[in-house]
Amino acid sequence: MEKLPDFPYKRFSVLYRFLYLIVPFVLKKYSWKGDRLPDIGESYIAVCNHLTESDFLMLGSALPKVTRFVCGEHLLRTKFGKAIDYWAGPIAAPRGATHVDTVRNILRTVRAGYNLAIFPEGCRSFSGETLPVETSTGKLIKTSGAALVTFRTQGGYFVAPRWAYKFRKGPVEGKIMNIYSSAQLKTMTAEEITDCINRDLHENAYETQREKMVPYKGDALAEGLENFLLICPKCGSYDSVEARGNEFHCTCCGLGGTYDEFGFLRGDDLPYDSVYDYGKWLEQRFDEDMAKKREDELLFTEPPVRLYQIFIENHTQQDIETGNLKVYKDKIVLGNREFLFSDIEDMSLLYYGKSILFQHKDGYFGLTGESFHAWKADRLYHEYRKGNHSK
Repeated sequence: MEKLPDFPYKRFSVLYRFLYLIVPFVLKKYSWKGDRLPDIGESYIAVCNHLTESDFLMLGSALPKVTRFVCGEHLLRTKFGKAIDYWAGPIAAPRGATHVDTVRNILRTVRAGYNLAIFPEGCRSFSGETLPVETSTGKLIKTSGAALVTFRTQGGYFVAPRWAYKFRKGPVEGKIMNIYSSAQLKTMTAEEITDCINRDLHENAYETQREKMVPYKGDALAEGLENFLLICPKCGSYDSVEARGNEFHCTCCGLGGTYDEFGFLRGDDLPYDSVYDYGKWLEQRFDEDMAKKREDELLFTEPPVRLYQIFIENHTQQDIETGNLKVYKDKIVLGNREFLFSDIEDMSLLYYGKSILFQHKDGYFGLTGESFHAWKADRLYHEYRKGNHSK
């Protein structure tokens, strides 16, 4: 294998083999059961759906051979970032930004003979259904010349719903769905490879749970629902849902219920019994409401958020300004700073939906706030980019 200056293979291989031995014990809290990849005789790119912050351990437990990971660049800006970079040398993928360097490093790594692991969704689903993978992923894998391993986990959504603040205890399992040799991939188009990935990784957590009805126990099961359930289905109020303990309610009309240990919503007047169904209605209602608004109309004023600029080259960030964020159909405004959606190359939600990262023509930025419902701005941006905004 060719030496790569940004990948400490010898150091990481020692750590990887150690972690491979202890990970089964770490994953006991998830009652983890997972397949292991046999020797396939060539380097590979392993792809996995993204459900929890521990997915890298779950996928790693299936891969006996040393495998380099692609991780969110934001992880390298945490207090553990330097240690992660020193020991593992992951390939950084900036969320909500262009991935030219990421793609280049992936291809360089695989062509040097190393194995690689990717979570192609990029971020986790709020509703429990796997997010679609773009054709660019299929193109990348075809171009790499490596084999493809697809690995799907089930149960992780109910252990750690993206909107939730606390983990729950319950079973998670992982399965190797398919192994596609490099020779096989050469005969396939990028679109066909992408279709295979989407098929193999797809998981609707609630469809599975309705069949299995497995409990996921914990404290304060409902807390965090307000990060995603942003519209009341009874009175139509925005940002009116509050959650405490296992219960949630609308502060305007009183509609409410409980989130039970099976992940379902229980309440006499609730029109939906799952976060998935509520979320599907929410998306449609939001889009319909926004379509009725004028292009220059102020849609939302979000409570104080902090704007910061990110410097990918050394994984640092610098605070710029704090204030109320004004959200329009085609832009977001903070103080005297205006970010037109037409000038933003990409945008992505982070963590519980209290932060967004975006690549603007003037730089790479983040917005975060304790009461920031970033889902709305993110949804508006992506609908704008799809051309669905009203003229």
